[in-house]
Amino acid sequence: MRFGILSHMALLTQHSNGPASGRSSGARRASLLPDLALLGVAAIWGGSYLATQELAAVAGTAAVLCARFLPSAVIMLVAVGALRRKRSLRGVIRAGSLLGLLRAATIVLETIGVTLTSATNAGLIIGLSILLTPLLESLVTRRRLTGQLLGSVGLALVGIALLISGSGFEAMTIGDGLILLAAITRALLGVAEARVTRSGESDVLGLTTVEITFGAILFTLWGGGSLLHQLPSFTAFDWSMILYLSLGCTILAFLGQLWATKRTSASRAGMLLGSEPGWALLIGVVIGGKQLSLVGGIGAAVLLGAMLGGRRAEERWRATGVWAGDGLGKPAGEPYFARGCASR
Repeated sequence: MRFGILSHMALLTQHSNGPASGRSSGARRASLLPDLALLGVAAIWGGSYLATQELAAVAGTAAVLCARFLPSAVIMLVAVGALRRKRSLRGVIRAGSLLGLLRAATIVLETIGVTLTSATNAGLIIGLSILLTPLLESLVTRRRLTGQLLGSVGLALVGIALLISGSGFEAMTIGDGLILLAAITRALLGVAEARVTRSGESDVLGLTTVEITFGAILFTLWGGGSLLHQLPSFTAFDWSMILYLSLGCTILAFLGQLWATKRTSASRAGMLLGSEPGWALLIGVVIGGKQLSLVGGIGAAVLLGAMLGGRRAEERWRATGVWAGDGLGKPAGEPYFARGCASR
C-alpha cells in the first residue's frame, strides 16, 4: 500500500516535471517518512510523562506499567492471530525478547530513578542517550564518527540542558545513577533495534508483539496484584490515560520506532527521539499549564537546529561508508521503497 501511494505520487511529478524530477521528489519523500515517524513517536512519548504522573498518583508505578503493557500485549496477540501471522513470531522470539528486556530495563530504571531525583536532572541525564547511541553504533560498525555529526549531537545535548534548566540543577543522587543506567540501556536498545531490523529477523509486527508481550509478563508479575486492587477506584479519566499509554505510547510508538529504525540508522533515530523532553515540555505548557522561560525557548530552538543539522550530517556519514554486513542499510537519501516490496 505504501509503495503504491509513493509510486503514484512519483508518477504524477514525473508527468509534469520530467523523469529526473519525479525520482528526486520521490526519494525526498521516502527519506522524510522515517524522520516524521520518529518525531511522532517522540511527541507521543512526551505526553506519557503527564499521563504516567496522573495514574501513578492513584495506583502506583507497578500498577501503571502493568495496566500499560498487559492490554497492549493482548491487542497485539489478537492482531497477529487475526492476520494469520503466528508463524512470524517463531523466528523473532529470541530477538524480540532481547529488545523487550532492554525496553523493560529502561522503563523500570527511568520510572524508579525519576522518583529519586529532580525532573531537571533526569531529563538532562536521559538525554545522554543521544550521545551514547552514535558512540555505540560507531563501535559496532567499526566506523569513526565525523566531527559534524558529533558536533550536532553535542549541540542537541546543549539544547536539552537549556530546555529543562528552568528550575535549576540539583546535586547528584542515587536516582541520577539509575537514570544514567537507563540512558545506557536506551542507547543499547536503539543500536539493537537497528541491527535486528536489518537482519533476517526483521518482521516488525512479530518483533513488536514479542517485545510487548515480554514486557507484559514482567510487569504483570511485578504489578498485577496492585492493579487488581486499584481497578475499582479508576475513573473514566484514568481509563482514558491507560488507553493513551497502551495504544499510543506502546503499540503505535513501538511499531513506529521499529519501522522507522529499519529505514535509517540508530544514531539518526536516537537524535530524533531525543526531542522527547522538548515535546514533554510543550505538552506541559499547553495542557499542564506550565510556563516556558526565555532560556527554555532558546533551548528548543537549539535542539531543533541540532536535529536538522544532524540529519544532514548523518546522511553523509552513512552515504560514505561501506555497507556490506554492517547492518545499517542504504543511505537515507536513497528511495528505500524503490527497492521493491516483495522482500518485505
